[in-house]
Amino acid sequence: MIYPAFQKPEITEWLDFSPSEIEISGYDSDYALGILGEYGDKCCKGSKLYIDIVKENTRRLEYIDEARRLSCEKFIITCQKCDNGLRLTVTVSCRESLFRAVNRIISMAADKKFFIGTVNDYPLFAVRGYIEGFYGKPWSHENRRMMLKLMSFYGMNTYYYAPKDDPYHRDKWSELYPEKELSALAELSALCRENFVKFHYCIAPGLSMKYSSEEDFEKLICKAEQLYNVGIRNFGLLLDDIPENLWFEEDKSAFDGEAVNAHISLSDKFCNYLKAKDEKCTLTVCPLQYHGRGDEYYISKLGQGISGDIDIFWTGKNICSQEITVREAVVFENATNRPPLYWDNFPVNDAEMYNEMHTGYLNGRESDLYRYSKGIVSNTMEFALSSRIPLLTVCDYLWNPNDYNGFDSWQKACEIILGEEKEVFMPLLDNLLTSCLKVENSPMLNETVNLAQQQFFSGNLFGAIGTVGSYIEALENCCSTLKTLDNPMVPELEPWLQKQTLALDLMKSALSLFTDNSDENRAETAEILQKYLSHPKTLCDFSLQAFVERILTL
Repeated sequence: MIYPAFQKPEITEWLDFSPSEIEISGYDSDYALGILGEYGDKCCKGSKLYIDIVKENTRRLEYIDEARRLSCEKFIITCQKCDNGLRLTVTVSCRESLFRAVNRIISMAADKKFFIGTVNDYPLFAVRGYIEGFYGKPWSHENRRMMLKLMSFYGMNTYYYAPKDDPYHRDKWSELYPEKELSALAELSALCRENFVKFHYCIAPGLSMKYSSEEDFEKLICKAEQLYNVGIRNFGLLLDDIPENLWFEEDKSAFDGEAVNAHISLSDKFCNYLKAKDEKCTLTVCPLQYHGRGDEYYISKLGQGISGDIDIFWTGKNICSQEITVREAVVFENATNRPPLYWDNFPVNDAEMYNEMHTGYLNGRESDLYRYSKGIVSNTMEFALSSRIPLLTVCDYLWNPNDYNGFDSWQKACEIILGEEKEVFMPLLDNLLTSCLKVENSPMLNETVNLAQQQFFSGNLFGAIGTVGSYIEALENCCSTLKTLDNPMVPELEPWLQKQTLALDLMKSALSLFTDNSDENRAETAEILQKYLSHPKTLCDFSLQAFVERILTL
């Protein structure tokens, strides 16, 4: 499975092929070789791979017809057999499209699968990214670097830095960064440029800023100057999760008592400053009202009042929207004079969702949303390593939403992240598909329970025992192996693994009732059920509880 899916493949054959040597010629070949150099030792013994790179600045390489926009990310790869291997002709318009194409080649080499034919490939969404915008412990610098490289490899091009609990982002917004923290941001910004990802630094002054104060605005400017001087050119102004009413009497007087007027003034002043500093600077605003129908008073007035150069974040109908539709996007654009840039609150699990672990897949976003939005930026979890799986499904959707299948994409994402350990993790991950999205949780468990009940009540006792026993065996292998496995995701998953162990004990006890329905066994099963239900973490579909309760009533 190519990941993300190719846009326009004309493929006649797939080959099992692992190049032992790669020869590159043509446009920017040294740069391409440098990227492939990171692939290095992953190549196994096999035949030779020839790569000829051609630069072409024409419509077919620079314009995406479906999205009606220019693009620097289109490429064409033609692959054919030759005497001692394969020859690829890679046609690109610039270094950025070459970067995307070479990453595709690396992905095929890693899978040891190459095609014969031609692929015309490009992303449909213009903005494809993620935002570190959660409440909770911010990611480590090492995890930020890891995530940037991974997400850019699979096609993302945008990263918003906005961790709520970075004190210099929100609580201490008016203070300059200390040298160590500033150096880390500068390194992230440079790494983004190397990987063709736009780095956006977000600042959230709304809890304490006096909008009518020139002194406070100067503090904002000083902060932006500090960040500009280390190479940051894209900024975000976050005015979300703050009081709806103005605090200061001076602000009430200056802005007729309405926060929207203050936010229009601040957004335009900040945008004007950035554009005067550098015309290439950009600004994104997250408004006080960031979800709803999209044509309410605040968001309509803000959108029509601020510069058209400013993007506006929007989460959809709800804070965590089950679905995001074209119709909703059109309403927003008509009201605000610009298409929405979606801040998609998936897979984030902060606030009231902190007992959930969202390692499932993106769902409920219409396939042609790319025509009516600036793009989608997914809000991540505090758990960086576990966020990789759902974010890869986001990569898949954003590149080619027309061919996106959430469940299949999730399976491939698990394979990419977990490798040979995938099957050990799957019983746990199957029970962690729960989220705000319309995704069935615990499909493996549900299938087991439904089949076992059908067998039991039709008189096939041994069949029911075998069905539940097979699931218990997989669950037991998962629990016991993960407890000793040296995988960095395991500590993040530990609280849910504890509950999974309770689920295992519960199923074992319930299974024993099939052959020994004594009062003692029933009491023990009921006790384990209460321990399971009292554990705060969210795990498994309701079917497990319903199954056990039904067995207890027999």
